[in-house]
Amino acid sequence: MHTPSTSPSTPRSAITLAPVSILGATPSTKPDGNSKAGAATAQGPEAKVIMVGLDDQGRPHASWFDDGDAAAVAADLMDMALIEVSNDELAAIAKHLPRGKLFDSGKAFVPFVKRTTYDQLAKYLDDDYIAAAAARVEAAAAAVSAAAEDYAKASKGEVPARQPEDWSKLLVGDLVLARDIPEEGWFEALVVGQAAEDRFRLRWRDWPDLPEFTRAIADIALLHPNHVAA
Repeated sequence: MHTPSTSPSTPRSAITLAPVSILGATPSTKPDGNSKAGAATAQGPEAKVIMVGLDDQGRPHASWFDDGDAAAVAADLMDMALIEVSNDELAAIAKHLPRGKLFDSGKAFVPFVKRTTYDQLAKYLDDDYIAAAAARVEAAAAAVSAAAEDYAKASKGEVPARQPEDWSKLLVGDLVLARDIPEEGWFEALVVGQAAEDRFRLRWRDWPDLPEFTRAIADIALLHPNHVAA
């Protein structure tokens, strides 16, 4: 006996339900974080200028900034140059540079870079800046050489050690004050060399056989200009 099928002979109509969140909130229609729109929103600041220059030892520094006006103030204070990121080549170089940091003092942190990077940027610098930077480096080298000679003479007692009046002008051979143990007070010491930024190698003037030591510039005192060494 033929048994009629109980399956519907016509397809059921599709039932559409409104999207419902399990928390009762309406699902967001905004693009997710992987979309191009989300990626564009997440982009950080762009390089507007590149600060570049040589320090007194002739070592190259460079970094990028997104605030051209503040960077210009820092560049003037630090004898550095600014290059506007105005073409694809400079934009590509900026991508491989560290971002500079501006300080409340008006100066900036501009890290070291490779000489090849500096050479790429140097073609955008004007001749006057390049000449001034070269003269400054040469003058600093001459000052270091003269200071080393003075230090040698001072060590032998041939000439009195120089007594600087400004911490920014400390040179090899200068006579300063330092402490070994705070409770014992300050004693004369000679600057032997610069260990790192804002740190100097010293040796005790009256105890030349003791080993050299290092002090931060904040832990070095200056003698009064009218002081006469004993």
